[in-house]
Amino acid sequence: MNTNQKQFLYRLYFVTFLLIIFGGCIAYKIFDIQYIKGDKYRSLAKEKSIQNFNIVPKRGNIYSDDGSVLAFSTTSYDIYFDAVTVKEKIFLKNIDRLSYELSKLLGEHKEKYKNSLIEAKKLNKRYHLVVKDISLNKLNEIKKMPLFQLGGIKGGLIIEKNISRQYPLNKIAERTIGYEKKNQENNYYGVGLEHAFGEILRGKDGSQLMQKISNGKWRPLTNSSQIQPKPGKNIYTNINIEMQDIAHHSLLKQLENFEADHGSVVIMETETGAIKAISNLARTSEGKYYERLNYAVGESHEPGSTFKLMSMMAALEDGIIHPSTLVDTKNGELIFYGDKVRDSKEGGYGKISAREVFKFSSNTGIVDIITSGYSEHPEKFSERLFNMGLNQTLGISIMGEGKPKIPHPEDKNWNGLSLPWMAYGYGVSLTPIQILSYYNAIANNGELLKPLFVKTNGVDKIVLNPSICSKETLAYLKDMLEGVVNENGGTAYNIKTDKYKIAGKTGTCQVDYNTNNVQYISTFVGYFPADKPKYSCIVVIHKPDKKKGYYGNVVAAPVFKTISDKIFSSIPQLKNIVKWNQLKNTQNEFNSVPINIIESDFKKIKGKNFFEILPILENLGYSVEHIGEGLIVKDYKVEQLTKNKKIIIELS
Repeated sequence: MNTNQKQFLYRLYFVTFLLIIFGGCIAYKIFDIQYIKGDKYRSLAKEKSIQNFNIVPKRGNIYSDDGSVLAFSTTSYDIYFDAVTVKEKIFLKNIDRLSYELSKLLGEHKEKYKNSLIEAKKLNKRYHLVVKDISLNKLNEIKKMPLFQLGGIKGGLIIEKNISRQYPLNKIAERTIGYEKKNQENNYYGVGLEHAFGEILRGKDGSQLMQKISNGKWRPLTNSSQIQPKPGKNIYTNINIEMQDIAHHSLLKQLENFEADHGSVVIMETETGAIKAISNLARTSEGKYYERLNYAVGESHEPGSTFKLMSMMAALEDGIIHPSTLVDTKNGELIFYGDKVRDSKEGGYGKISAREVFKFSSNTGIVDIITSGYSEHPEKFSERLFNMGLNQTLGISIMGEGKPKIPHPEDKNWNGLSLPWMAYGYGVSLTPIQILSYYNAIANNGELLKPLFVKTNGVDKIVLNPSICSKETLAYLKDMLEGVVNENGGTAYNIKTDKYKIAGKTGTCQVDYNTNNVQYISTFVGYFPADKPKYSCIVVIHKPDKKKGYYGNVVAAPVFKTISDKIFSSIPQLKNIVKWNQLKNTQNEFNSVPINIIESDFKKIKGKNFFEILPILENLGYSVEHIGEGLIVKDYKVEQLTKNKKIIIELS
C-alpha cells in the first residue's frame, strides 16, 4: 500500500468518525426531545394550540320601580364552518340536504349556501361564515341539520356566542344607568348603576377549551370541556319611568330655552329617600344636549341662597333669632374688608323680620344674622353645620359622590370673609343631591335619609340622622319655605298654584366671579304637596344665557313647577303599573320604550320587540321560545299560560 492510499484511508476513517459522532449527537437530541423533555415540549405545543377561554355570562337586567326594563342583555349566535375536519365523503353525502335546510330556515336560495360551502371545502377554509346574529331557536334548528348534527369535529360546526347590552330608554337616564367594562388589566371600570352593582349583575364566568385553527381563530373542542357560566342577578331600581320622562323633557326644554351649559334634576320620595328620577344634561358645541356626566351626584358647587335654609336652621337652633326678630338689611349693602354683600333689591328691604329675610332672600339680612350671632365664636356656626352632617357624604351607591366643603376656623385658609360668605352660600360646596337630601329632611319631619337608587329586600329606608333639628325649628322652617312660594313678595311667588302648595327656596349663585365674565347657577329646591309632602325635587341649571335670564325663580323654579304639576295630577291615579301610553311629549329619539307586563294583562305585547319582552316574561317565571323573526304578532291571555311551562311567542 503506497503512501497515497494510506493517506486516503486515514481521511476516510476520520470522516467516518465525524459522521458517527454527528449521528450520535442527532440521535441523542431526538431522544432528549422525545423522551427526556418530551412532556415539556408537548405542553408548550398544547399551550399554543389549545387554551382555556372564559365564557362571559348573561348579565342581569335592571328594572324600574314598576318592572319595566331599563337595561337587559340579548344573546345572538354566529355560525361558521370548518371544512378541514369534515371528510370528503361525509361532506358530499350531506351538502344538498344541508343547503336545503339552511335555505328553508334562513330564507336565502339553496344554491347560495351550497356553492359557498363547496368553495370553502375546496379551499380548506377553517373559519367560513355561514350566518351571523341568529337567535337561540334558529341555532337549535341548525344543530339538528344534516352534517352539522355531527358536531364540531365531524360536522365542522363552529358556534360563536354574542352578548350585547340594550337600553330601551335610549338616552334618558343614560348616565345614571351607566355602563361597565374591563380594562387591559382585566379590572372592571364604569359609571352609574351598571358599575355600582356590577358584582350582582355580572354573574360568574364559565370556561371552554378552544383549539387554534388558522388566522388567529379558535374553535371549541368538546362540550364536555365546557363549564357553564352563571348568569348575573337582576336589580330593581326606584326609578319611575314616567317621572324620569317628565324630569328629562322638562329640564331639556328649559336648557334649550336659556341656552344653558348644563343642568340636573333629581326627584326623591320624601318618606323613603327613594330616587324616582334623575336627569343630567350638558350642551354640545352644536347646541344639542346629552347625558355627559352625573352632575347631580358628582358636581360640588357653591349653593348660593339655597344654603340660607341651613344658616337659618343654625341660628334658630342656637337661639340667636326668632322668626319675628327684626333684622336691619342695611340699605341692601354690607362691607367686609372692602368686599361687598348686596341684595338683589337696590336699597334693601329696610328693617324686616327674620322670616321675611328668608322670604325675600335678603343677602344682607342673613349675613347680618350670622355675623352678629357667631362673630365672636365662628366655630360654633361651623360645628352646628357639622352636627347636621353637612360635612359628610351621603354614601350613595353610585360612585363618584362629590365631597362637601364646610369651612371651619381651624382651616388654614379661614379668614375674615369666611363667616359672612358662608351665611349666604359662598365658600361652601355641596352637590345637588346633598342639598336635596337636607330639604327632604325638612319635609320628612327632620329625618335625614340616604338617597336610595335600588330596592333592597326588607329595607324601606336608611336613616342617616333621625333629627337634624328640633321640632320647633322644623315648624318655623316649614312655614318659611311655604312663604317663599305662596306669599306675595316671596322669591318663588311666580310658581304658586291653587291646586296644591309648594314649599321651597330659590338660589342664584355667581360663578367665575373673579373674572370679567361672571356666570350664574340657577336653583330651585323644595317639596310638594307642602301640607303632606310626597316628593322633594331639586332643579339646578348652570350658566344660562344672561341676556335671557339667570335668577333662580326665572330659570329653575318653572322647571320644578312643570314637574310637580304633572306628578301631582297623577297622584290620585297612581297605580303599581305605569302605562306607557300615558307619556306625553316624548321625542322621537326617545320613543323606543318597553311595554310593562303584569300577571293579569298580556293584552299589550302585540307589535312589541320580542327581545324587550323576553326578560320581563322570564322574570315572571315563564319559559319562553319564539317562532319567526321581528315583532310579536298577537296578544296573549294569562289564562292561556301556565308557569314553569314553555310558551311560544309568534313573531312576524
